[in-house]
Amino acid sequence: MPTGVLTTNAESKSAIQDGLTEDASVIGGSSCVKPVGDLQTPQRRSLRYHAGVLLAILVTGLILERVIISTIATWQSVPFAMQDFLVRHTATILVGFGIVFYLCYLNRELYRQIRQQEQLGPYRLFQLIGSGGMGDVYLGEHQLLKRRCAIKLIRKDKASDRRMLARFEREVKATAKLTHWNTVQVYDYGRTADGVFYYAMEYLEGLNLRQLVDRYGPQPPGRVVYILRQICGALHESGQYGLVHRDIKPSNIFLAERGQMYDVAKLLDFGLVLPASMGNVGIRSVSTQLQGSPRFMCPEQAQGLKPDIRGDLYSLACVAYFLLTGRAPFEDDNPVMLVVAHATASPPTFQELGVAVPEDLAEIILRCLHKKPECRFGSARELQEALEACSCASDWSWKDAETWWRSNPDHTSTLASDQTVVSSETQPTPGTPFQDPDQTFVCEKASVFSNIF
Repeated sequence: MPTGVLTTNAESKSAIQDGLTEDASVIGGSSCVKPVGDLQTPQRRSLRYHAGVLLAILVTGLILERVIISTIATWQSVPFAMQDFLVRHTATILVGFGIVFYLCYLNRELYRQIRQQEQLGPYRLFQLIGSGGMGDVYLGEHQLLKRRCAIKLIRKDKASDRRMLARFEREVKATAKLTHWNTVQVYDYGRTADGVFYYAMEYLEGLNLRQLVDRYGPQPPGRVVYILRQICGALHESGQYGLVHRDIKPSNIFLAERGQMYDVAKLLDFGLVLPASMGNVGIRSVSTQLQGSPRFMCPEQAQGLKPDIRGDLYSLACVAYFLLTGRAPFEDDNPVMLVVAHATASPPTFQELGVAVPEDLAEIILRCLHKKPECRFGSARELQEALEACSCASDWSWKDAETWWRSNPDHTSTLASDQTVVSSETQPTPGTPFQDPDQTFVCEKASVFSNIF
């Protein structure tokens, strides 16, 4: 773990607090961080500087030419042809050597600057492995520990956006609290001298659930239960802290190999997390914001309300539905219609889709997909216990996972990239094709939906 001390930046803190509805603060100005800018081409010297250097080389070459020619005239043992060659070409040789030397110097300086820009505090950056609406994710390594990690940067052009910066702060602060092995681990957080926010998290090799279904099709019920039970453990811990994820979807659940164990599920992206009321306190209304992924959001989110843990269980059931059938409970190219369906319609049953799912597992999933939160399971622990009692719970074990992974060794070695769209209006408008089924929307004005409901 890096030992750099992080200090509070008052100006940034004020900006973050304006964008948060709950607890908000910002940590900035790490003393151990070197500026990396936007990780682009190093700063170039001006043309005037280069022209001045070349002029100096030319003048120096001409001066040295006079000195050398006068010295050559005193040489008695040098053949006349050699003297004539040196007299004619001394300036060219000197200026040429000077230019070559200067170009070598520039090349070395450029390489040094590039190496400096690949440094982010104690981390060495290797390559870009993901990119999204909020920032970029790089593969990096802690120079002393030699531990590989994924380093997420919020792009400099987004750092002035209070909502975007607030989301970044929420994500890292919420994730850093959590220690469950099925939640992605955060190692470090900071800000460079020129205002680039970043955090380092564990680097996962594997694939997310969306990639799993896209490549290998619907999954057997036993494996689905095996994955869901792990995520229930992660949600149980976050629920104990009063946190609601609000963006559970296939691309935010990652299957990885950790410690020679396979099918280890990791819950990612806490960017929309907010504190929730504990116990039996009812769902509270919040502003007119609509936030979440239209294919997987709970009815409370669809109506602009603030969900509790039961909203996360609804979204997790949507993920289970997707794993078993290869499709979300509701399918439409228009996100507006998807949001309306989550709030008002019932999804097709597994029998209607012609998918064989054990009756007890189907009942659990459909219970979680109930429109009324009070009709769902009350906590992640209750859902976990119900899943463990399923008849297919023992159909998939660590041995089956190990066999599957070794027979399918070609996996994507990257974390899911952020796919968030921040808008001041409801987005996209009716009739607009839905580009990404897992895209997260953060809409400040949900007037279209408020009119519907």
